[in-house]
Amino acid sequence: MLLTKKSSGAGAQGARAHSSFVHSLQRGLSAALPTMDRRAFLRRSGLGVGVGLAATQLTLVKKAKAAEGKSIDGSGKIEVKRTICTHCSVGCATDAIVENGVWVRQEPVFDSPINLGAHCAKGAALREHGHGEYRLRYPMKLVNGKYERISWDTALEEITDRMKKLKEASGPDSVYFVGSSKHNNEQAYLLRKFVSFWGTNNCDHQARICHSTTVAGVANTWGYGAMTNSYNDMQNSKVAMYIGSNAAEAHPVSMLHMLHAKENGCKMIVVDPRFTRTAAKADEFVRIRSGTDIPFLFGLLHHIFKNGWEDKQYINDRVFGMDKVREEVLAKWTPAAVEEACGVPEAQVFKVAKMLAESKPGTVVWCMGQTQHTIGNAIVRASCILQLALGNVGKSG
Repeated sequence: MLLTKKSSGAGAQGARAHSSFVHSLQRGLSAALPTMDRRAFLRRSGLGVGVGLAATQLTLVKKAKAAEGKSIDGSGKIEVKRTICTHCSVGCATDAIVENGVWVRQEPVFDSPINLGAHCAKGAALREHGHGEYRLRYPMKLVNGKYERISWDTALEEITDRMKKLKEASGPDSVYFVGSSKHNNEQAYLLRKFVSFWGTNNCDHQARICHSTTVAGVANTWGYGAMTNSYNDMQNSKVAMYIGSNAAEAHPVSMLHMLHAKENGCKMIVVDPRFTRTAAKADEFVRIRSGTDIPFLFGLLHHIFKNGWEDKQYINDRVFGMDKVREEVLAKWTPAAVEEACGVPEAQVFKVAKMLAESKPGTVVWCMGQTQHTIGNAIVRASCILQLALGNVGKSG
């Protein structure tokens, strides 16, 4: 009855039945209102959920008809246009539903090898960037605690005047310019030329805080400052250690690939000071003190070298300087020293080291929980050294 078109005849009867249902529901809710014991709360919650589900069915049925062809009311043509999300470098595919030339809604692409029919929160709001009702379309200025609309000419004049006064008073280095990861190549080039014209080199990019430590640490390890494997390749891993990464909240698309890997038998280790949503999916959760990544990683290496679990052939053929690392971790990073620094018992460090050694190939996933430290470069180097000792680099998975 809820899905019947409200017109005449049977439709009108459906509308009356719907009205009667709503009145009954209201009476039921009002009866539940006076008391707030546990049973009453649960009863009211159930009613609320039921009404919510019923309401959503109306919109879901309407959306399901909006496939390629005619619109629901038959007034215009609907097209499905395949595009790529512009938020980051992952490359998730999106189907834009275009009605009469207007992008009206979107769907994630199920046959995409990257996002596998899912969106992160940013990707789910992709259409809103260009067409959202809350998008700013003109300059706003904060006046007496409230934002007021001003003209483009006024905004340009006020900003340039302020910048010129800063330059005259304190020199060109008094202004700092920050680029955006949303800039294309031409926009980034133009910004850098403008900064040179201004007379300073105080120019940076949003990705500096995210990636500069990884680029330096990884490039100093094997000569190329980027990740060694793709998201799809994670599904070939037998063990994955997440350290400094809360993918379930910060990168749900990559987490989706990890969940598929778990279905294929991959063991998941999460090392984090907090019990995160990612940790909730782990086979082994290790809680370390914040900032003690290197002692923990060297503690793993201590057990790996002590028990002869390193990939000796791989190290002999492809690694330089591992003997120095071996001396360091065996002499200085004993289980007692690691436990004192990290707060992690020896038994758990040994267990994780054994999991990594016995399950090949294995991957280490780190993010800004590692890189955004004053010693971020060194933490990244330590993670890379662990993978070299295990012989995991340059292999599928």
